[in-house]
Amino acid sequence: MKLFELYEKAGYPEYAARTKDCATFLQFGEYANGERRLQAANFCKLRLCPMCISRRAKRSAWLLSRILDRVEQEHRAKFLFLTLTMRSVDGHELGAAISDLTRAWERFQGQRQVERSFPGWFRAIEITSKWTRNGAVYHPHIHAICAVDADYFSRESRKNGKYLHQADLIGRWQKALRVDYRPSVRIQTTRAQAGDGQALASGGGKAAAEAGKYAVKDDEYIDPRIPERRAVEILRDYTEALHKRRLTGFGGWMREAARALDAENLEDGDLVRVDDESIRTDVAELAVAFHWRFGAGDYILSGRDINPLRVKQEPVREVPEQPATLPMVDKDKDLSEDMHQFWVYDDKSPWD
Repeated sequence: MKLFELYEKAGYPEYAARTKDCATFLQFGEYANGERRLQAANFCKLRLCPMCISRRAKRSAWLLSRILDRVEQEHRAKFLFLTLTMRSVDGHELGAAISDLTRAWERFQGQRQVERSFPGWFRAIEITSKWTRNGAVYHPHIHAICAVDADYFSRESRKNGKYLHQADLIGRWQKALRVDYRPSVRIQTTRAQAGDGQALASGGGKAAAEAGKYAVKDDEYIDPRIPERRAVEILRDYTEALHKRRLTGFGGWMREAARALDAENLEDGDLVRVDDESIRTDVAELAVAFHWRFGAGDYILSGRDINPLRVKQEPVREVPEQPATLPMVDKDKDLSEDMHQFWVYDDKSPWD
């Protein structure tokens, strides 16, 4: 509701209406063991909606982990996590800065040495904001996961130039960004800690969670401590700058894996099923529905029915095959006793 109010005050009535209706209906499948899994919902899918930000981040991290697992298995790859930055900009410059950042990444990856060293990659643009005396300033930057050969860290790779030192990466990123200052470049390996789980440990899940989380942080504009004027300005800047922009991308080995898993689009996909569905939806016992009640300020149980998907899976009773023609019937016999035969034959006969 806070976002709804901000959209109205910022002059976006259509977005306000979509936000107000977001997630007002939730339907879960309830299983015999008491577990519930979301099966349907009316998400608004707006980029600044906190509900949709959370669902999208969870979905992106799960899909990225699967992609990294596949690349690791097929190419014995290891992974680097890069953060590439540029100088902060004012709100009216944010859209142009995002375009510059996207083009700079294309030039960076187009360098022959970078392409040789990073045969697969995923990149996502993230933006943070800070309030100053002159208003909000924004810091767009890139989080990238780069796949490298298994021998990338070897002495031989350091000798032949496959291994890129930080100073080299900074110089190459500066050249791609076409700026007269030295931008910041941070490099991390994606070694997971014990207990992260198989997908996270094998595929660098911490990097997946970081790179796929969100483009913006909703607490920068949805916070009761933030003055309304400031929140409206930040919301308007983000809405204008992010309109119809693609903030993620794949290349090389990572693109091949994403295509194989039908996971190329991390921004506009299904927000209902955001992780591994280990239990089929058609074996749920019940379909349990909740509706949001604005007066109560909470979800209210509105339906608890037998799961229609489960009903469809019930085996159909087979009817024994009947002869093609009706048997002879005694003219003087009361036909009411045999009327059921006509109902059986009616389905298979050529008569009207």
